[in-house]
Amino acid sequence: MYFCIMGIQSISILFLYGLVFSWFTVPRIAQIVRKYKIFRKPSKRDLHWRFIPKLTGLSFYIAFLIVSFAFVPYVDVQRLSLFLAGGALISYVGIRDDIYELNPFVKLFIQLLAVGLFVVVDDLVVRNLYGFLGVYDLPSGFDYVFTFFIGVFMINSFNLCDGIDGLAAMMGIVMLVGYGIIFYVIGDTLFLSFSVILIGGLFAFLRYNLTHKNKVFMGDTGSLFLGYVFFLFTMYIVISDSAILTVMLPEKYLVILAVLVVYTIPVLDSGSVFFSRIWRKKSPFAPDNSHIHHLVLAYAKSHALSSIIIASGLALIVMVFSDLAFALDPQITVYVYFSGLFLGYVILFFIRRILRKRGVNC
Repeated sequence: MYFCIMGIQSISILFLYGLVFSWFTVPRIAQIVRKYKIFRKPSKRDLHWRFIPKLTGLSFYIAFLIVSFAFVPYVDVQRLSLFLAGGALISYVGIRDDIYELNPFVKLFIQLLAVGLFVVVDDLVVRNLYGFLGVYDLPSGFDYVFTFFIGVFMINSFNLCDGIDGLAAMMGIVMLVGYGIIFYVIGDTLFLSFSVILIGGLFAFLRYNLTHKNKVFMGDTGSLFLGYVFFLFTMYIVISDSAILTVMLPEKYLVILAVLVVYTIPVLDSGSVFFSRIWRKKSPFAPDNSHIHHLVLAYAKSHALSSIIIASGLALIVMVFSDLAFALDPQITVYVYFSGLFLGYVILFFIRRILRKRGVNC
């Protein structure tokens, strides 16, 4: 089946479901967190020094859990069950980390377990890059390692972007719109529905995240879960054998580029921070305030404005490359993307140097 059979009415209902559910659920979760003082002491990296409820991102998973029963007659039940099981594991990691700061090795193990559910049960493995950067079939064994790496990277890199008010939600909305369009084209009803529900939920979350009174955070509970959802969306798109994508795209490897474009900010942020720490002879895994959102905040002086700038930049990148994919030779489009990515790394390197000379801790 190609092109989703869902009409605007069904999509609107799902959006309203996500919006209304989160609108009423987020403050209830925050109320419970405040009542029972379910807090973790702020770390040196936190930009807020008062206790703010962090577990409200749990509402995203609960929304899926409740609505999932309605999908049973219409979708692959095994895939739906795996999604809920993996989501439960990731939500557990987020909840524990938001309250107790979970051991990094335990955190990694459970993330690998959640990814492994799809790798083992659903054979969700990247075995072919279709000529992307000249690579076709991946060596046996390496394909599994590569798939697990993608999962862990996508889950944690999105989590690292959740550092200022509104950013994770705004970026999430932009990314979900991109994923949602692809799922509509290939006719994937389940993941299109999940994309729309999450968009509605994130809009509602912004209502409570950007306020000064009774502010809430989605915490690792929300950002890790979103990263996991994006990983699954990515995998199903990359391994999709949709004939319509083959017809629409000049080369199938442009699907891989499309996913990279949507994930540009986490890729740019994680990579630049990693190399910046190595350049300064620091541990690449040591936390600091050198992420993109910290740099933008140093100039914008406002969490909301900084988040809007970054999310708008991502939306612009997605729109530009959506046009270039059909206007340029596919290979040239790939080279343009990686050239732009390298330029972004260079620019961020010098911005950090400038800010450090001004005494900014980054």
